[in-house]
Amino acid sequence: MYSGKKRQTTRKGLIMTDETRQIGFIPMSKNGRRHDKRLLDKVDIIRHIPPEVTIWADTGFQGIDKQHPNTQIPKKGTRKRPLSPEQKQENKIISGIRITVEHAIAGIKRLGCMTQILRNRRPFIESL
Repeated sequence: MYSGKKRQTTRKGLIMTDETRQIGFIPMSKNGRRHDKRLLDKVDIIRHIPPEVTIWADTGFQGIDKQHPNTQIPKKGTRKRPLSPEQKQENKIISGIRITVEHAIAGIKRLGCMTQILRNRRPFIESL
């Protein structure tokens, strides 16, 4: 579970939310070395999303547009090929929509619900 990028043991998880920041799906977390796209392929949730629903993904999911026709991913620029002003404007629009996902992730981190142990002893809540 050691991540060479972070230089420590890390966990990585996916999250699917809607425009109201309500969390729709969180699969089991995996070790931090695994790539975002590979984690998504392992869960295989893309085939359950209808084609009329737009997926707003970040740049860690390059190639998802081949699996789902209605996908919006920001464009990447390089030193040799910088982004044009139109592409930068598209990326701003995409990031403005994706900010709700980032707020949902911040809420999960703030509550600590993915890192702490569930200590509720009520019988109707199943703990893993």
